[in-house]
Amino acid sequence: MRSASSLVRRVMAALVLGIVGLTMLVWALERTSLVNFAAMHDGAEAETPIRVYVTMFIGLAVVNLCTFWAVSQWSAYLRAHPDAPQLPVWFLLVLVVLPGAALITSVATHAGYIRSLDAVPVDPNMGFVAFQVMMAALVIIALVLLGARWAPGYKAPRETQPQPDQ
Repeated sequence: MRSASSLVRRVMAALVLGIVGLTMLVWALERTSLVNFAAMHDGAEAETPIRVYVTMFIGLAVVNLCTFWAVSQWSAYLRAHPDAPQLPVWFLLVLVVLPGAALITSVATHAGYIRSLDAVPVDPNMGFVAFQVMMAALVIIALVLLGARWAPGYKAPRETQPQPDQ
């Protein structure tokens, strides 16, 4: 049986790799949208480099692999330690809704701002990318904690009591 410090190391590795993948994904999405806005603004055809799409795909794959690995690690820990304290569901739901709303609002506000510019930049603002990554990471972390809690088989099977004959 693995210790809690081993779990922390594994989950932190998944978190770091997941944030790297999420940064790759968000940067590529932002770069693609800026190139498209710039081309639309100039009345030209958008030509996004293939490396941007490759970066997006690799980032998406890394995020998915890290998320599923974190869910399996956390659920295995919960199976081995059924009395481990967990955050309340209402807090995790707030942690999904508030950063999710901030993320959606920021993307809409940013798109409006980009449309209002005379010259559209094609290089993403890394501060905006960092904000999007942090908000998306909070949502994903809460979903991992909720997913492990509600995943089938995360709890150790209960001993069944024989039913009295009636």
